[in-house]
Amino acid sequence: MNYLVNEQHSGERIDKFLVGVMENVSRTDVQKLIAAGEVKVGGAQAPKNFRVETGMVVVVDKIPEKEASTLEPENIPLDIVYEDADIVVLNKPRNLVVHPGNGVQNGTLAAGLLYHFKENLSAVNGPLRPGIVHRLDKDTPGLMVVAKNDAAHRHLAHQLETRTLHRTYNALVWGHVRDLEGTIDAPIGRNPKNRLKMAVVKDGKPSRTHYVAKKFFAFATLLELQLESGRTHQIRVHSRYMGHPVVGDPLYDGRDGCLNRVSPLMKDIAAKVLEIAPAQLLQAVKIELIHPTTGKKMKFKVPLEKPFEQVLKLLKKECPADAPTFDEDEGFHDFDADIRFDEGFEEEFDEESLDKFDECVFPELKERKTRAQRHAEKAATAAHRRAKAAERKRIKQEKAARRRGIAPEDFVEPGYEPTIDPDLL
Repeated sequence: MNYLVNEQHSGERIDKFLVGVMENVSRTDVQKLIAAGEVKVGGAQAPKNFRVETGMVVVVDKIPEKEASTLEPENIPLDIVYEDADIVVLNKPRNLVVHPGNGVQNGTLAAGLLYHFKENLSAVNGPLRPGIVHRLDKDTPGLMVVAKNDAAHRHLAHQLETRTLHRTYNALVWGHVRDLEGTIDAPIGRNPKNRLKMAVVKDGKPSRTHYVAKKFFAFATLLELQLESGRTHQIRVHSRYMGHPVVGDPLYDGRDGCLNRVSPLMKDIAAKVLEIAPAQLLQAVKIELIHPTTGKKMKFKVPLEKPFEQVLKLLKKECPADAPTFDEDEGFHDFDADIRFDEGFEEEFDEESLDKFDECVFPELKERKTRAQRHAEKAATAAHRRAKAAERKRIKQEKAARRRGIAPEDFVEPGYEPTIDPDLL
C-alpha cells in the first residue's frame, strides 16, 4: 500500500503518520512493521524516528494481521461512573486484571466490557483489548476511561500523548520525602535481573512522575502524584527508586522489609498497617480529559477504597506528624512554622586576621576546650544570671517596701532570716 504525505502531516514521525492514514491499526502495530523493515520511503527502509515531508510516498509492504479473538464475554460487575455514546469512565476494583496476558485469560476487565457493551467498543488495540485506552495494575484500583468507538479511542490516545489527559493518584509511601513537592525523572525498563519486574535502567524509556506531599505520619507520607508518561509500574518503580516504596507493595519492597526502618515504638502500628493493606496502597483517584466529540473538559473523582481509608484513619489517630524539613548536616527534623531567618544579619570579619592571611601569616589556632571546662563555664554563666535576677528582685521589693512606709533598716531581704538571740526563746 502506498500513502502520499500532504501538508497536513508534514514533519510528523512516520509511525504517527501511518496510524492516521491506515485503518484499524495501532501505533504498536506500525512500530512492529517498521522494525521488521516493511515500511519504506524512496525504496529504503524507514527508521523508527524518521519524519515525513510533503510529497513523500510511504510504502507499506505488508498489512498487519489482527490476532484472532479468543476473548469470551464474562458477566463481571462494573462500577460505571459516567457513560455516553463515546466514552465510559469506570472505577476499576482491586484484584482485577485489565486484559488477557501473562498467563491470565479469564476474569479480566476486557471480558466484562465485552459482556456489557458487546460490539460498542473500539477495536484499535485489537480484539483482546476492546475499548482499552490505558491500563492499571491488577492490584491498583481507580478510574479508567474506555473508548466506545475508534474515533474516540484515537482522540483519547492523542490526549495521552500530548498530556492533556491527566491522571491523578494517591499513594502512601514509607518514610518522609525530602521535598514537599517534586518530579522524579528517571528512565524505566525491564529489570535485567528479574524480567517480571521493572526498574530504573540507563537505556529505559523516558519517565516522569510529579508528586506533592499531602499528609505526614510518623513513618509514612501520603502523596498525590501525576504521570507525565505511562510506563508499566511507573509510580511503584519511581517511589522505590527515591527510597520510599509504596506501603504494602509486594513486588517493590514495600512490605515486611520496611518494618526495619520504623522505630520500635511504632513497629506494632506499622505491622497493623500491613495487615490492613491487601497490596500496594495506590489508587487512581481523579481523571481529567477532553470529551472526544463535544470538546468539553470533564473531571471525575472517586473516594479512597476502604482499606486505604482505614489505614489513613489509623495513622491519623496513632501517629500523626507535622511536615518535616531536611538539613544536610542534621537530616530530618520537625517543621517549626515560627522559625524564620533573622533579617539584617551581617557576617563580621576580623580585619586584622584578614591582613595576616594576606601576608601569608596564619593566626594561631584556638585550643579546643575540654568538656569539663565547657560545663564549668556554663554553670558560671547560669549562676551569674541567677545572681543578677535576685538583685533585680531585691531592688524591686525594697522599693515596694518604702512605698508601704517600711524603713530601710527594718527591711528584710527575701529569703533572709535574721539570727535570733537564744536567750529570748
